[in-house]
Amino acid sequence: MEPKKLLIMGSDLGSLDMALEGKKRGLYVITTDLMDTSPTKEASDEAWMISARDVDVLEKKCIENGIDAITTGAHDGNITCYRELCKRLNLPMYCKSDKSWAAATNKRLFKDIAISVGALVAEDYKVSDCPTDEELEKIKYPVVLKPIDCQGNMGVSYCNNGEELINAIKLVRDVSDSGVFICERQLRGKEYYVNYVLADGEVRFLSFTAEHAQPGEKVNLYSMINSTSGGLKQYLEEMNEYVVKIFKEAECTDGLAWVETILDEDGHYYLIEMGHRFGGDMMYSEYAKICGFDAVAFMMDCVLGVRHTAEDLPVSLDKAYTQMAASYHLFTRTEGKIASIEGLEEIERNPAFMVDIPRRIGNIVRYHACMGVIRIYGDNCVDLCEKVAYINSRLKIKNENGENMFIYFNDFDAITCEYNNGLRDFNLI
Repeated sequence: MEPKKLLIMGSDLGSLDMALEGKKRGLYVITTDLMDTSPTKEASDEAWMISARDVDVLEKKCIENGIDAITTGAHDGNITCYRELCKRLNLPMYCKSDKSWAAATNKRLFKDIAISVGALVAEDYKVSDCPTDEELEKIKYPVVLKPIDCQGNMGVSYCNNGEELINAIKLVRDVSDSGVFICERQLRGKEYYVNYVLADGEVRFLSFTAEHAQPGEKVNLYSMINSTSGGLKQYLEEMNEYVVKIFKEAECTDGLAWVETILDEDGHYYLIEMGHRFGGDMMYSEYAKICGFDAVAFMMDCVLGVRHTAEDLPVSLDKAYTQMAASYHLFTRTEGKIASIEGLEEIERNPAFMVDIPRRIGNIVRYHACMGVIRIYGDNCVDLCEKVAYINSRLKIKNENGENMFIYFNDFDAITCEYNNGLRDFNLI
Protein backbone atom coordinates (compact mmCIF):
# COMPACT_ATOMS: atom_id res chain seq x y z
CA MET A 1 0.00 0.00 0.00
CA GLU A 2 1.32 3.43 -0.95
CA PRO A 3 1.84 5.87 1.93
CA LYS A 4 -0.51 8.79 2.39
CA LYS A 5 0.71 12.02 0.84
CA LEU A 6 1.12 15.17 2.94
CA LEU A 7 1.56 18.58 1.30
CA ILE A 8 3.30 21.30 3.31
CA MET A 9 2.61 24.82 2.07
CA GLY A 10 5.70 26.98 2.60
CA SER A 11 9.05 26.66 4.37
CA ASP A 12 8.28 28.64 7.46
CA LEU A 13 8.67 28.28 11.22
CA GLY A 14 6.85 25.07 12.11
CA SER A 15 6.94 23.52 8.66
CA LEU A 16 10.14 21.58 9.37
CA ASP A 17 8.57 20.13 12.52
CA MET A 18 5.58 18.94 10.52
CA ALA A 19 7.81 17.44 7.82
CA LEU A 20 9.76 15.47 10.42
CA GLU A 21 6.56 14.35 12.13
CA GLY A 22 5.13 13.27 8.79
CA LYS A 23 8.22 11.24 7.97
CA LYS A 24 8.08 9.66 11.42
CA ARG A 25 4.55 8.47 10.63
CA GLY A 26 5.53 7.04 7.27
CA LEU A 27 3.85 9.73 5.18
CA TYR A 28 5.12 10.80 1.77
CA VAL A 29 5.95 14.47 2.40
CA ILE A 30 5.91 17.16 -0.28
CA THR A 31 6.83 20.81 0.36
CA THR A 32 5.86 23.60 -1.99
CA ASP A 33 7.13 27.19 -2.14
CA LEU A 34 9.42 29.33 -4.27
CA MET A 35 12.60 28.66 -2.26
CA ASP A 36 15.33 26.74 -4.08
CA THR A 37 15.95 24.78 -0.90
CA SER A 38 15.19 24.91 2.82
CA PRO A 39 15.44 22.60 5.84
CA THR A 40 11.78 21.67 5.25
CA LYS A 41 12.33 20.82 1.60
CA GLU A 42 15.46 18.85 2.44
CA ALA A 43 13.51 16.80 5.01
CA SER A 44 10.75 16.08 2.47
CA ASP A 45 10.44 13.33 -0.14
CA GLU A 46 9.56 15.77 -2.90
CA ALA A 47 9.64 19.54 -3.51
CA TRP A 48 7.47 21.70 -5.74
CA MET A 49 8.35 25.20 -6.98
CA ILE A 50 4.82 26.57 -6.60
CA SER A 51 3.92 29.46 -4.32
CA ALA A 52 1.58 28.69 -1.44
CA ARG A 53 -0.46 31.65 -2.69
CA ASP A 54 -1.12 30.03 -6.06
CA VAL A 55 -4.13 28.08 -4.82
CA ASP A 56 -5.60 27.43 -8.27
CA VAL A 57 -2.44 25.70 -9.49
CA LEU A 58 -2.04 23.80 -6.22
CA GLU A 59 -5.64 22.59 -6.32
CA LYS A 60 -5.07 20.97 -9.72
CA LYS A 61 -1.66 19.61 -8.68
CA CYS A 62 -3.09 18.08 -5.47
CA ILE A 63 -5.83 16.29 -7.41
CA GLU A 64 -3.34 14.97 -9.95
CA ASN A 65 -1.01 13.69 -7.21
CA GLY A 66 -3.61 12.29 -4.83
CA ILE A 67 -2.77 14.52 -1.85
CA ASP A 68 -4.41 13.15 1.32
CA ALA A 69 -3.65 15.96 3.78
CA ILE A 70 -2.31 19.50 3.82
CA THR A 71 -0.53 21.53 6.48
CA THR A 72 1.67 24.59 6.86
CA GLY A 73 3.75 26.46 9.44
CA ALA A 74 3.27 29.67 11.42
CA HIS A 75 2.73 32.20 8.62
CA ASP A 76 -0.73 33.81 8.52
CA GLY A 77 -0.65 34.30 4.74
CA ASN A 78 0.18 30.66 4.11
CA ILE A 79 -2.53 29.51 6.52
CA THR A 80 -5.14 31.63 4.73
CA CYS A 81 -4.20 29.81 1.51
CA TYR A 82 -4.10 26.46 3.33
CA ARG A 83 -7.65 26.96 4.59
CA GLU A 84 -8.89 27.84 1.11
CA LEU A 85 -7.20 24.82 -0.47
CA CYS A 86 -8.52 22.44 2.21
CA LYS A 87 -12.05 23.76 1.64
CA ARG A 88 -11.80 23.22 -2.11
CA LEU A 89 -10.46 19.67 -1.69
CA ASN A 90 -12.68 18.82 1.30
CA LEU A 91 -9.64 17.90 3.42
CA PRO A 92 -9.39 18.17 7.23
CA MET A 93 -8.09 21.36 8.84
CA TYR A 94 -7.69 22.41 12.45
CA CYS A 95 -9.04 25.96 11.99
CA LYS A 96 -12.50 25.25 10.62
CA SER A 97 -14.41 28.39 11.68
CA ASP A 98 -14.10 31.50 9.53
CA LYS A 99 -14.77 33.58 12.66
CA SER A 100 -11.86 31.99 14.51
CA TRP A 101 -9.47 32.75 11.66
CA ALA A 102 -10.79 36.29 11.36
CA ALA A 103 -10.20 36.87 15.09
CA ALA A 104 -6.67 35.51 14.72
CA THR A 105 -5.78 37.76 11.79
CA ASN A 106 -7.77 40.93 12.50
CA LYS A 107 -6.53 42.77 15.58
CA ARG A 108 -9.66 44.93 15.64
CA LEU A 109 -11.99 41.94 15.83
CA PHE A 110 -9.81 40.29 18.48
CA LYS A 111 -9.79 43.45 20.56
CA ASP A 112 -13.56 43.80 20.32
CA ILE A 113 -14.03 40.19 21.48
CA ALA A 114 -11.60 40.75 24.36
CA ILE A 115 -13.54 43.83 25.45
CA SER A 116 -16.83 41.91 25.22
CA VAL A 117 -15.66 39.29 27.73
CA GLY A 118 -14.13 41.85 30.11
CA ALA A 119 -10.42 41.36 29.41
CA LEU A 120 -8.08 44.33 29.74
CA VAL A 121 -6.78 45.87 26.49
CA ALA A 122 -5.09 49.21 25.82
CA GLU A 123 -7.40 52.19 25.42
CA ASP A 124 -8.19 53.22 21.83
CA TYR A 125 -8.03 56.65 20.22
CA LYS A 126 -10.29 57.51 17.29
CA VAL A 127 -8.00 58.54 14.43
CA SER A 128 -9.00 58.84 10.78
CA ASP A 129 -6.79 58.25 7.73
CA CYS A 130 -6.20 62.01 7.59
CA PRO A 131 -6.26 63.02 11.26
CA THR A 132 -8.04 66.25 12.14
CA ASP A 133 -6.64 68.73 14.62
CA GLU A 134 -9.47 67.79 16.98
CA GLU A 135 -8.50 64.09 16.84
CA LEU A 136 -4.83 64.85 17.43
CA GLU A 137 -5.58 67.11 20.40
CA LYS A 138 -7.38 64.27 22.22
CA ILE A 139 -4.41 61.90 22.05
CA LYS A 140 -2.20 61.38 25.08
CA TYR A 141 1.22 60.23 23.91
CA PRO A 142 2.99 57.87 23.64
CA VAL A 143 0.72 55.68 21.49
CA VAL A 144 1.10 52.62 19.31
CA LEU A 145 -0.28 52.64 15.79
CA LYS A 146 -0.55 49.24 14.11
CA PRO A 147 -2.29 47.69 11.08
CA ILE A 148 -5.05 45.23 11.93
CA ASP A 149 -3.84 42.58 9.46
CA CYS A 150 -0.04 42.22 9.70
CA GLN A 151 2.06 39.83 11.76
CA GLY A 152 5.58 39.92 13.15
CA ASN A 153 5.39 43.60 14.22
CA MET A 154 5.22 44.68 10.58
CA GLY A 155 3.89 48.21 10.30
CA VAL A 156 3.88 48.82 14.06
CA SER A 157 4.99 52.32 15.09
CA TYR A 158 5.54 53.96 18.49
CA CYS A 159 4.51 57.60 18.28
CA ASN A 160 5.34 60.49 20.62
CA ASN A 161 3.69 63.33 18.68
CA GLY A 162 1.34 64.13 15.83
CA GLU A 163 4.04 64.19 13.15
CA GLU A 164 5.18 60.68 14.05
CA LEU A 165 1.56 59.52 14.05
CA ILE A 166 0.93 60.83 10.54
CA ASN A 167 4.11 59.12 9.30
CA ALA A 168 2.97 55.90 10.98
CA ILE A 169 -0.32 56.02 9.09
CA LYS A 170 1.65 56.33 5.83
CA LEU A 171 3.65 53.23 6.81
CA VAL A 172 0.46 51.24 7.38
CA ARG A 173 -0.66 52.10 3.84
CA ASP A 174 2.64 50.72 2.52
CA VAL A 175 2.61 47.37 4.35
CA SER A 176 -1.06 46.54 5.02
CA ASP A 177 -3.49 44.97 2.57
CA SER A 178 -6.45 46.61 4.31
CA GLY A 179 -4.87 49.92 5.31
CA VAL A 180 -6.95 49.80 8.50
CA PHE A 181 -5.16 50.56 11.76
CA ILE A 182 -5.58 50.79 15.52
CA CYS A 183 -4.22 53.70 17.57
CA GLU A 184 -3.95 52.88 21.26
CA ARG A 185 -2.15 53.77 24.45
CA GLN A 186 1.40 52.45 24.46
CA LEU A 187 1.79 49.75 27.08
CA ARG A 188 5.16 49.48 28.78
CA GLY A 189 6.40 46.33 30.40
CA LYS A 190 7.32 42.69 29.95
CA GLU A 191 5.72 40.80 27.04
CA TYR A 192 4.68 37.15 27.06
CA TYR A 193 3.42 34.53 24.60
CA VAL A 194 0.83 32.26 26.22
CA ASN A 195 0.05 29.00 24.41
CA TYR A 196 -3.13 26.92 24.59
CA VAL A 197 -4.33 23.66 23.06
CA LEU A 198 -7.95 22.95 22.07
CA ALA A 199 -10.03 19.88 21.28
CA ASP A 200 -13.76 19.75 20.55
CA GLY A 201 -14.19 23.25 21.97
CA GLU A 202 -12.35 22.58 25.24
CA VAL A 203 -9.34 24.74 26.09
CA ARG A 204 -6.21 23.90 28.09
CA PHE A 205 -3.38 26.24 29.15
CA LEU A 206 -0.18 24.73 27.70
CA SER A 207 2.79 27.06 28.24
CA PHE A 208 3.82 30.51 29.46
CA THR A 209 6.79 32.09 27.68
CA ALA A 210 8.68 35.36 28.07
CA GLU A 211 10.10 37.48 25.27
CA HIS A 212 13.58 38.98 25.60
CA ALA A 213 15.38 41.48 23.39
CA GLN A 214 19.13 41.93 23.59
CA PRO A 215 19.83 45.13 25.58
CA GLY A 216 20.42 48.04 23.23
CA GLU A 217 18.30 46.57 20.44
CA LYS A 218 14.67 47.35 19.59
CA VAL A 219 12.44 46.28 22.47
CA ASN A 220 10.16 44.24 20.19
CA LEU A 221 13.02 42.38 18.51
CA TYR A 222 12.80 39.18 20.55
CA SER A 223 16.03 37.26 20.13
CA MET A 224 15.19 34.93 23.01
CA ILE A 225 11.79 33.46 23.86
CA ASN A 226 11.77 31.01 26.75
CA SER A 227 9.36 29.19 29.01
CA THR A 228 9.16 30.78 32.45
CA SER A 229 7.21 30.79 35.68
CA GLY A 230 8.01 34.45 36.31
CA GLY A 231 4.69 36.30 36.09
CA LEU A 232 2.73 33.06 35.68
CA LYS A 233 0.94 33.15 39.02
CA GLN A 234 -0.45 36.63 38.42
CA TYR A 235 -1.48 35.69 34.86
CA LEU A 236 -3.40 32.70 36.20
CA GLU A 237 -5.20 34.89 38.72
CA GLU A 238 -5.84 37.87 36.45
CA MET A 239 -6.13 36.87 32.79
CA ASN A 240 -6.37 33.14 32.07
CA GLU A 241 -10.15 32.78 32.47
CA TYR A 242 -10.77 35.68 30.09
CA VAL A 243 -8.55 34.14 27.40
CA VAL A 244 -10.50 30.90 27.59
CA LYS A 245 -13.70 32.91 27.09
CA ILE A 246 -12.17 34.71 24.11
CA PHE A 247 -11.28 31.45 22.35
CA LYS A 248 -14.78 30.12 22.91
CA GLU A 249 -16.40 33.35 21.71
CA ALA A 250 -14.13 33.32 18.64
CA GLU A 251 -15.24 29.73 17.84
CA CYS A 252 -11.76 28.23 18.20
CA THR A 253 -12.42 24.51 18.67
CA ASP A 254 -9.33 22.48 17.78
CA GLY A 255 -5.57 22.82 17.38
CA LEU A 256 -3.26 25.39 18.94
CA ALA A 257 -3.99 28.99 19.85
CA TRP A 258 -2.12 31.69 21.73
CA VAL A 259 -2.31 35.22 22.99
CA GLU A 260 0.36 37.87 23.36
CA THR A 261 0.09 39.88 26.54
CA ILE A 262 2.04 42.56 28.37
CA LEU A 263 2.43 43.16 32.08
CA ASP A 264 2.06 46.93 31.99
CA GLU A 265 3.84 49.35 34.30
CA ASP A 266 0.49 49.87 36.06
CA GLY A 267 0.83 46.30 37.38
CA HIS A 268 -1.85 44.60 35.25
CA TYR A 269 -1.85 42.27 32.25
CA TYR A 270 -3.26 43.59 28.97
CA LEU A 271 -3.95 41.53 25.86
CA ILE A 272 -2.35 42.53 22.56
CA GLU A 273 -3.40 39.95 19.97
CA MET A 274 -4.14 36.26 19.40
CA GLY A 275 -3.12 33.56 16.96
CA HIS A 276 -4.75 30.30 15.91
CA ARG A 277 -1.67 28.45 14.73
CA PHE A 278 1.81 27.49 15.84
CA GLY A 279 3.44 30.30 17.79
CA GLY A 280 6.42 31.88 16.11
CA ASP A 281 8.67 30.71 18.96
CA MET A 282 8.09 27.07 17.84
CA MET A 283 9.56 25.62 21.03
CA TYR A 284 6.90 22.90 21.20
CA SER A 285 9.34 20.03 20.63
CA GLU A 286 11.54 21.13 23.52
CA TYR A 287 8.58 21.99 25.77
CA ALA A 288 7.24 18.46 25.26
CA LYS A 289 10.30 17.24 27.19
CA ILE A 290 9.05 19.30 30.13
CA CYS A 291 5.27 18.80 30.17
CA GLY A 292 4.97 15.51 28.26
CA PHE A 293 2.51 16.83 25.65
CA ASP A 294 3.62 16.72 22.00
CA ALA A 295 1.89 19.69 20.35
CA VAL A 296 3.41 18.97 16.93
CA ALA A 297 2.01 15.42 16.93
CA PHE A 298 -1.33 16.85 18.06
CA MET A 299 -1.41 19.29 15.15
CA MET A 300 -0.53 16.49 12.74
CA ASP A 301 -3.49 14.54 14.05
CA CYS A 302 -5.71 17.55 13.34
CA VAL A 303 -4.65 17.87 9.70
CA LEU A 304 -4.98 14.10 9.20
CA GLY A 305 -8.55 14.21 10.47
CA VAL A 306 -7.97 12.44 13.79
CA ARG A 307 -10.67 13.61 16.21
CA HIS A 308 -9.64 14.51 19.75
CA THR A 309 -11.73 15.15 22.85
CA ALA A 310 -11.02 16.89 26.13
CA GLU A 311 -9.72 13.60 27.53
CA ASP A 312 -6.79 13.77 25.11
CA LEU A 313 -5.68 17.20 26.31
CA PRO A 314 -3.00 17.88 28.93
CA VAL A 315 -3.82 19.22 32.37
CA SER A 316 -3.87 23.03 32.25
CA LEU A 317 -0.64 24.64 33.39
CA ASP A 318 -0.98 25.67 37.02
CA LYS A 319 2.52 25.21 38.44
CA ALA A 320 6.15 26.14 37.95
CA TYR A 321 8.62 23.99 36.01
CA THR A 322 12.32 24.04 36.84
CA GLN A 323 13.24 22.86 33.32
CA MET A 324 13.23 25.37 30.47
CA ALA A 325 12.56 25.42 26.74
CA ALA A 326 13.73 28.28 24.54
CA SER A 327 13.92 29.56 20.99
CA TYR A 328 16.93 31.60 19.91
CA HIS A 329 15.87 33.78 16.96
CA LEU A 330 18.70 34.96 14.73
CA PHE A 331 17.75 38.51 13.78
CA THR A 332 19.98 40.40 11.38
CA ARG A 333 21.84 43.47 12.61
CA THR A 334 22.43 44.58 9.04
CA GLU A 335 21.05 43.88 5.58
CA GLY A 336 23.19 42.25 2.91
CA LYS A 337 24.29 38.97 1.37
CA ILE A 338 25.27 35.94 3.44
CA ALA A 339 28.84 35.12 2.43
CA SER A 340 29.69 32.39 4.96
CA ILE A 341 28.23 30.37 7.82
CA GLU A 342 30.58 28.93 10.44
CA GLY A 343 29.89 26.52 13.26
CA LEU A 344 26.42 25.50 12.11
CA GLU A 345 27.25 21.86 11.37
CA GLU A 346 28.70 21.40 14.86
CA ILE A 347 25.55 22.83 16.42
CA GLU A 348 23.31 20.70 14.20
CA ARG A 349 25.13 17.55 15.33
CA ASN A 350 24.54 18.40 18.98
CA PRO A 351 21.36 16.63 20.22
CA ALA A 352 20.74 19.49 22.64
CA PHE A 353 19.55 21.68 19.75
CA MET A 354 16.97 21.64 16.99
CA VAL A 355 18.06 23.92 14.17
CA ASP A 356 15.76 25.50 11.57
CA ILE A 357 17.75 28.04 9.55
CA PRO A 358 16.34 28.39 6.02
CA ARG A 359 18.69 31.23 5.10
CA ARG A 360 21.72 29.97 3.16
CA ILE A 361 24.98 31.28 1.72
CA GLY A 362 24.18 33.68 -1.11
CA ASN A 363 20.81 34.74 0.27
CA ILE A 364 20.04 38.45 0.56
CA VAL A 365 18.57 39.35 3.96
CA ARG A 366 16.74 42.44 5.15
CA TYR A 367 17.59 44.54 8.20
CA HIS A 368 16.12 43.00 11.36
CA ALA A 369 14.86 39.92 9.47
CA CYS A 370 14.89 36.53 11.16
CA MET A 371 17.34 34.18 9.43
CA GLY A 372 16.24 31.17 11.46
CA VAL A 373 15.77 29.76 14.92
CA ILE A 374 17.55 27.32 17.21
CA ARG A 375 15.40 25.48 19.77
CA ILE A 376 16.98 24.60 23.12
CA TYR A 377 16.08 22.47 26.16
CA GLY A 378 17.63 23.16 29.55
CA ASP A 379 17.52 21.05 32.70
CA ASN A 380 17.40 24.38 34.54
CA CYS A 381 18.21 28.03 33.95
CA VAL A 382 21.97 27.60 34.32
CA ASP A 383 21.97 24.79 31.78
CA LEU A 384 19.94 26.85 29.30
CA CYS A 385 22.21 29.89 29.57
CA GLU A 386 25.30 27.72 29.11
CA LYS A 387 23.83 26.27 25.92
CA VAL A 388 23.07 29.74 24.53
CA ALA A 389 26.65 30.79 25.33
CA TYR A 390 27.85 27.65 23.50
CA ILE A 391 25.96 28.74 20.38
CA ASN A 392 27.34 32.28 20.66
CA SER A 393 30.90 31.00 20.84
CA ARG A 394 30.59 28.93 17.67
CA LEU A 395 28.00 30.28 15.26
CA LYS A 396 28.99 33.04 12.84
CA ILE A 397 26.93 34.18 9.85
CA LYS A 398 29.06 36.69 7.95
CA ASN A 399 28.47 39.13 5.11
CA GLU A 400 30.85 39.91 2.26
CA ASN A 401 32.82 42.27 4.52
CA GLY A 402 33.46 39.51 7.05
CA GLU A 403 31.05 41.05 9.60
CA ASN A 404 28.77 38.87 11.70
CA MET A 405 25.19 39.52 10.60
CA PHE A 406 23.01 38.43 13.51
CA ILE A 407 22.33 39.77 16.99
CA TYR A 408 23.87 37.67 19.74
CA PHE A 409 21.74 37.33 22.85
CA ASN A 410 23.60 37.21 26.18
CA ASP A 411 21.34 38.92 28.73
CA PHE A 412 21.51 35.91 31.02
CA ASP A 413 20.95 38.00 34.14
CA ALA A 414 17.44 38.93 32.98
CA ILE A 415 16.51 35.31 32.28
CA THR A 416 17.94 34.14 35.60
CA CYS A 417 16.17 36.84 37.61
CA GLU A 418 12.84 36.04 35.97
CA TYR A 419 13.37 32.30 36.49
CA ASN A 420 14.10 32.70 40.20
CA ASN A 421 11.14 35.05 40.70
CA GLY A 422 8.85 32.42 39.22
CA LEU A 423 10.15 29.70 41.50
CA ARG A 424 9.65 32.02 44.49
CA ASP A 425 6.06 32.70 43.43
CA PHE A 426 5.36 28.98 43.66
CA ASN A 427 7.44 28.48 46.85
CA LEU A 428 10.04 26.31 45.12
CA ILE A 429 12.99 28.32 46.46
